[in-house]
Amino acid sequence: MLELLFWASVGLLAYVYAGYPVLAIAIARVRPRATRKQPITPSVTVIITAYNEEKDIALKVRNVLALDYPQGRIDVIVASDASSDGTDDIVRGLGIAGVRLLRVEGRQGKTTCQNAAAAAASGDILLFTDATTRIATDALRAMARNFHDPAVGCVAGRLSYVAQGDDATGRGGTSYWNYEIMLRMAESDIGSLIGVSGCLYAVRRSAYRDIAPELISDFVVAMLVREQGLRTVLEPDAMCYETALDHPDRELAMRVRVGMRSLSALASQKRFLNPFRFGAFAWQLWSHKLLRYLSPVFWMLALLANAALALQGRYAWLLALQLALLSAGLLGFASPRLPGKSRLLAKPYYFLLTNLASAVSLFRFLRGERIVTWTPQR
Repeated sequence: MLELLFWASVGLLAYVYAGYPVLAIAIARVRPRATRKQPITPSVTVIITAYNEEKDIALKVRNVLALDYPQGRIDVIVASDASSDGTDDIVRGLGIAGVRLLRVEGRQGKTTCQNAAAAAASGDILLFTDATTRIATDALRAMARNFHDPAVGCVAGRLSYVAQGDDATGRGGTSYWNYEIMLRMAESDIGSLIGVSGCLYAVRRSAYRDIAPELISDFVVAMLVREQGLRTVLEPDAMCYETALDHPDRELAMRVRVGMRSLSALASQKRFLNPFRFGAFAWQLWSHKLLRYLSPVFWMLALLANAALALQGRYAWLLALQLALLSAGLLGFASPRLPGKSRLLAKPYYFLLTNLASAVSLFRFLRGERIVTWTPQR
């Protein structure tokens, strides 16, 4: 029984982190689903959700207005989640036609602000983006051409993280995101993404549905689009940029917040896990999301079973490998900002950090905690 438990746990971990990505990439190459793209310029409302973003909001609005898109086909709504700094005054003071402030009182959270802005929008396409995200000049045109295909309901931009320095958190986060982008490109080619990056994504206004405040909108939006028989696709040419966090506590806090809201989404939208109804989309949800959030459980079972087997004289070398990986990750936590060590320790450190975040998220979710409001990590 110990041996069965050990190999089952190891097998699930191998499937989550290697087997599923390899399968997804293989299917995408053998049977890709093409998107019929044509240059079009539908009207677009850009929605910037902000909470206390006085440092970045003016630069962000100017970044949006500098996009290569026809004048008169784009307007901007800054949805302020009851900001208590100078964010609102800065937006009002810009005095730019087509840029308006929508203040949502009561600190109701990012998702509620997005719902309110979507209801007030006039564009055929809703483009959601964060205050600190820098969008490439040609990104909107690249995203818009996907909406020529009537089967497309949502388009994700391609986020690139820029490390602030030579530290384990920045390097690990960048490596992790490169792995994610590779997987998401394959999922898009299979048929549909199961989630998008909240930094930059666009939705047909006709396909947008209000999302519950406690749910993470950039995850749930792909589910609601899929329920309407539409696809969510990744546009690799629509580049946007964010600075990677360089502090373990901030990165962990961000990962825990995302994890808890994603688990809430999976629980409330569990119908999408039914493969008989949603086919490949359900398989992707199980493999990319649910099993990954359960991976700390599999790892703990593998570690404990391996330790018990090693006491019986079996698989001691595998226990040594597990402990070496764990030790390398812990060393990364102990010295995350030492440049010489960050290159060597970044990947095991970030693997441990993401699993720790998943474990904390799962524990807090099962305890009944929910997160609605957010404080951006800087």
